[in-house]
Amino acid sequence: MGHLSKISMAAVMAVGVAAAAAGCGTSSASGASTLLQQVQATHTLTIAESSFAPQDFQNPATKQWTGYDVNILEGFAHSLGAHLKIDALPFSSAIQAVADQQADVTIDIYYTKSRAKVLSFSRPMLNYNDAVAVNSQNPGVHQDTVSALKGQKIAVVTGSAEVPEAQAVPNADVKEYGSVAESFLALSAGRVAADFQPDTDIAWAKEKDPSLHIKILGPVPRSIAPPIQSLRGYFGVPKGSYSQTFLAKLNAYLKKIAENGTEQKILDKYGMTSPVFLKGISSAPNTP
Repeated sequence: MGHLSKISMAAVMAVGVAAAAAGCGTSSASGASTLLQQVQATHTLTIAESSFAPQDFQNPATKQWTGYDVNILEGFAHSLGAHLKIDALPFSSAIQAVADQQADVTIDIYYTKSRAKVLSFSRPMLNYNDAVAVNSQNPGVHQDTVSALKGQKIAVVTGSAEVPEAQAVPNADVKEYGSVAESFLALSAGRVAADFQPDTDIAWAKEKDPSLHIKILGPVPRSIAPPIQSLRGYFGVPKGSYSQTFLAKLNAYLKKIAENGTEQKILDKYGMTSPVFLKGISSAPNTP
């Protein structure tokens, strides 16, 4: 799910000090007894986030925060009569800030049992599949099946989770590269028939560099990849009754934008046009 970018410690400390001084994200700031009441009273929804493009990142030109998580939560904040406030923190600190009610919601994250001890999770909002990328002009593989991939040259990044997936394809000629960018260059040049990478990396690389001849064919076959439910993104909120009415509103909003096409329009802005990202999301249950 993206790669954590470096944030200067000075900037992080400045944000942290300002947040502490303002008491942002805490019920004591407004006298509200629930998270929903607090957001509605202060007209502010605070998201604790790090920098994961295209999930959430600062536009290099404007220095404004953007990304599909930011856009989704901006829309949700607006539905509550609030504006979105960004608390930029290291990833581990961001989760703890929400758990401690110093911020209201995390960026979308994987569900884990350890996180569920300190956070409540929204309904799923996105699939983070390992995907099969092919050359967009002259694809060497035409189906995202094990039989179609059999015996093909498949690119992966050395040490990545995709290595054993590619090795599970019968007679595959697995080509390991030092970085995702190197593997995409090999695919674009036709030196390999397919490339196993996280779907967000494929879409974002093509968005940043339209000259790359790559596209998503489909997910890595389920027989050799983790189940899709284990790779979905969820928003995290403070655990307990404090956040339950807020969570109900958030879940209703996420389901609505998945069903009416709003979320897909947001994803399109970041090159995430493949239907793989939202497959099954609108019909998924509210809990992980």
